[in-house]
Amino acid sequence: MQNENPQRPVSPELKRLQVPGQNSIRKAMRIAGPLIFLIGVLCIIIGIINFFWSFGGGGMPHYFWLAFVGMPLMFVGIVLCQFGFFGAMTRFIAGESAPVAADTANYLAEETKDAVETVAKAVAKGVVEGIEEGRAKPGQGKD
Repeated sequence: MQNENPQRPVSPELKRLQVPGQNSIRKAMRIAGPLIFLIGVLCIIIGIINFFWSFGGGGMPHYFWLAFVGMPLMFVGIVLCQFGFFGAMTRFIAGESAPVAADTANYLAEETKDAVETVAKAVAKGVVEGIEEGRAKPGQGKD
């Protein structure tokens, strides 16, 4: 696997998950996706223009069917783009959300420190009281 980003090291576990030729497949999807999507948009535009042109005295629409061909082409193009750019988008989203999550965790740790300490003291007090009660009443509570 080629390392596309020299700042991001590739672990051996990640290399194991990669199939041979994955980079070329990803590159093909990144090129074919937008291309097929644009061809689909072009087909829809031609079909719709031809449809409305026929209302202006152009006769029967001959290329209206292209609008129906363009819709699945757009779908296929979008799906290829999603697969081709999935890793890049996932890294972007992780890079955007990780600092927020870290700040939230730090905030919660700092702001709940007193409450956690209070709960820990109450639990410790309850355990000590339970042990002392058990010593005061020997033989009870055993099955």
